[in-house]
Amino acid sequence: MVLKLTNENTFESGFFWNNYKSIESEFLRFLEYVPYHKSNIHMYSPKLTGYLLQVGGYVDSAFKEMANYFHLTALVKKKDGTYRRARKNELIDSIVDSFAVWETIYRLSSNNGGRLIAKLDFGDKELTPFGSFSSSSFEGLEWWKAYNKVKHEYSLHYKKANIGNVLDGLAGAFLLNVVHYPSIKILWQLGHLTTGIKVTGGFSELFLNENQFDAYLENASTELESLNIGIRVETPLLLYVRQ
Repeated sequence: MVLKLTNENTFESGFFWNNYKSIESEFLRFLEYVPYHKSNIHMYSPKLTGYLLQVGGYVDSAFKEMANYFHLTALVKKKDGTYRRARKNELIDSIVDSFAVWETIYRLSSNNGGRLIAKLDFGDKELTPFGSFSSSSFEGLEWWKAYNKVKHEYSLHYKKANIGNVLDGLAGAFLLNVVHYPSIKILWQLGHLTTGIKVTGGFSELFLNENQFDAYLENASTELESLNIGIRVETPLLLYVRQ
């Protein structure tokens, strides 16, 4: 797989991160009135419908942006179900193909080796938003399936726009921001991402200057691997830690 940067990217500019924070902020306001609790997980409402459609559209756009940010020599699925190598500069517009590409780099189905935790009123909840992805379909993900059902057949499936699916979808959107190379840099610059090393009993912050951070990031993108240091990103709702 060969990567070549394109000229513009909405991850690198911080646009995708700001968009994510806006959706999360709205959802947190909703949880002030109806907290996330096992008795409320399946609660649905028009407000939640809006959040689910937002987050599903966000993830769809983010995957395409991630794939098309680089000119990828990657696998593209053919009509007969087999795969071929993409032609030079060919854009990948299928979310399944996009996921197949980035799963090999960012290991999204296992949170890239990190822990993703929702900080909820009734206790923390560990999430793996892409854990049940199938290589041939996104339909294994309940929150993604719910998004598509609500989007295309709302009158039949509006009950799927519930608190549980919105939270899982938000976790997926958050994860894309904390693992994608261009987004990592802007989160670090904005002070949302801290680097660290694993120590006995937890995570110790590692202070880097920009040149040092860029060296880690360049090595990761060249080798198509995770950043070779610990990272920690936290919002009012979610926490991601990889040691």
